[in-house]
Amino acid sequence: MKNLTVVFLGILFSFQALAQDTIISNNPQNLKLKVLYFHITNRCNTCRSIEANVRKTINDNFKTELESGIIELDIINCELPENKTISEKYQAYGATLALTKINDSNEKIEDITNFAFAKIHDENVFVSELKSKIETLLK
Repeated sequence: MKNLTVVFLGILFSFQALAQDTIISNNPQNLKLKVLYFHITNRCNTCRSIEANVRKTINDNFKTELESGIIELDIINCELPENKTISEKYQAYGATLALTKINDSNEKIEDITNFAFAKIHDENVFVSELKSKIETLLK
């Protein structure tokens, strides 16, 4: 029984660590686009695939922009109390993918969750179309 408790706690803390993954912009004054993926603690394979494809798109196509602070990628567990404010701002109470274009102090939020769920079953289409959306917003 004691071993089972230790294993359960280990798994729980592993998920907790994964749930707070955020890649913050290195240079906030350069920031032009935020890519935010919200999720709940217990995720299905589709939700995990969305996160993986978002990361793939950013890492394969926008690594320089991420490193220079032009793009910020945030992976946010919307069930955690510390994420309540941002989750409410984006009305994210489950899996949500949003792009936020930043001009000076103005933000324009585009919820692309429907796109993510519609395209997730074809990785190449998902990555290609998300890349195109991001390129358009960076212009």
